[in-house]
Amino acid sequence: MVAVLVIAYALLILVLSIAIFGKKGKEEDNNLKRMKSIGKEVVTAEYKNIESSFYDRNIKPLVKKLSNLDAQGNKQTKSARKRQETEKLALQLRKAGIHMSTGSFTYLKTAVAVVGTIVFTGIGVLLMDVTNYFWFVIIIGSVFSVLAPTLILKQKIKGHQNAIRAQLPDTLDLLSVCMEAGLSFDASLLKVSERMEGPLIDELVTVFKQIQLGKSRNDALKALSDSTDVDELKTFVSAVIQANTLGIPITNVLAAQSEQLRVAKREEIREKAAKVPTKMTIPTVLLILPAIICIIMGPVIIQVMDQFGGGGMF
Repeated sequence: MVAVLVIAYALLILVLSIAIFGKKGKEEDNNLKRMKSIGKEVVTAEYKNIESSFYDRNIKPLVKKLSNLDAQGNKQTKSARKRQETEKLALQLRKAGIHMSTGSFTYLKTAVAVVGTIVFTGIGVLLMDVTNYFWFVIIIGSVFSVLAPTLILKQKIKGHQNAIRAQLPDTLDLLSVCMEAGLSFDASLLKVSERMEGPLIDELVTVFKQIQLGKSRNDALKALSDSTDVDELKTFVSAVIQANTLGIPITNVLAAQSEQLRVAKREEIREKAAKVPTKMTIPTVLLILPAIICIIMGPVIIQVMDQFGGGGMF
């Protein structure tokens, strides 16, 4: 059994080494790439062989041309699909507040899948003599290793959005106070970032940096609402953009948005509190009610059984 464990972890080290250093072995030197590209060029003759058949002279070139067009179209379709998947993954990472490239996340996801599969396979091999369901451990562990990074990313997105939603009212209040004190919107963003911390503050710092780099305020705020995908933040951004367009003081917009968010939060809490009795019905019926029935009906059942048992009926 110890030998099997040693072999399993030796295979783990081997696979990890291949996964980490395998890409470096595929990299080609620039000179080699140039030589290959030059070697692909083919010089075709301008004349045609008179003795060739009609199929070779007309039909075959046409079929080849159509095949090349179809292959080129498939290649472009695959490239467009891959680009869309990459953009979607980048947006998900942005929503989760994870500053990681799509290539790094894909590599991490693959590494977790490979390592998890090997580890759970080793555990299943060790349990082979203990239970006949060792294959169940291998399958469940492998599936979990493949799906774990995606599930964790979704939980990160949800947590990041909830944190932004919870921090938004206080941030708007502080922004309103700073602007009432005479600071501009950009300076207020910087001042708020100095006084507060959190995911929303990080996003506002990103907006401030984009504005400093020359991006317009409306475009930076629009990018903020698109990257976070929080409804309350989208409403705030729309109100600020409209205020900038119409020349309305942003201070009034911030105060109104803060009050609206607090009212919406209050209503959400009331809605959740109203749903609590309904949600408590299921555990009450399944867990508490059977225990109460046993406590109440148990002695009665025992007495009835004793009476019938004493009468000689059983």
